[in-house]
Amino acid sequence: MSQFLYSLTTIFILIASTNIDKTSAASPPSYSQNHKTFVKTACNSTTSPDKCYKSLSSYSTTIKSDPIKLCTTALNLNVKSAKEATSVVSKLLKKSQRSTAGRKNKMLPETLILKDCLEEMKDTIIELKQAITEMKTLKDGASVAEHITNVRTWVSSALTDEGTCTDGFEEVKVNKETTKKVKKVVEELAMTTSNTLALITNLRY
Repeated sequence: MSQFLYSLTTIFILIASTNIDKTSAASPPSYSQNHKTFVKTACNSTTSPDKCYKSLSSYSTTIKSDPIKLCTTALNLNVKSAKEATSVVSKLLKKSQRSTAGRKNKMLPETLILKDCLEEMKDTIIELKQAITEMKTLKDGASVAEHITNVRTWVSSALTDEGTCTDGFEEVKVNKETTKKVKKVVEELAMTTSNTLALITNLRY
C-alpha cells in the first residue's frame, strides 16, 4: 500500500471512530440507567440520599420506575438491617449477662438497658414487617390512602422504638465500649428507617 493510501485509510478510520463516539454519546440512555435515575431522584427526598441510593441502586432493575416496588424494597432491606442490629444488641446482652453470672440478685445497669433495647429492636422488626404487609394491600386498589397512612404509622413507630433504645444509654451510665457499639448500629438503622419513611411519605396515589 502506498504512503498516500495508507494516510487516507488512517484518516478514514479516525473519522469513522469519531462518528461512532458521537453516535454513542447521542444514543438515548438504557432502561437500566433510567431506572437508576428514578431511584436516585426518589432518594434525593430522603434524609440521607447517598445511603439511600447506595442501598437501593442495585435493585433498580427490579424496582424499575414503580414507587410501590421502591418502597417495598426499602422496607425489606430495612428489616434486614433491623435484624442485624438486633443480633448485635443480643450478643452484647448475653455478654453482659455472663458478667453477672453467679452474682445473686445483682444485675448490672447495662444488662437492664440492653434488655430494654433488645425489646425495642424486636418491636422494630415486627412493625416493619407489618408495614410490608400493608404495602401488599396497595395493589388491591381499595382504600389506598388509608393503607399508606398505616404504612407510615408502622414505620414511624419503628423509628420511635429505635430512638427509645439509644435514649436508655443516655440516662444510665453504661460501659463506654458497649454504648459505642449499640449507638453505632442503632443510629445506622435509624438512618435507614428515616429514609424508608421519607420514600413512603412521598408516595403518590
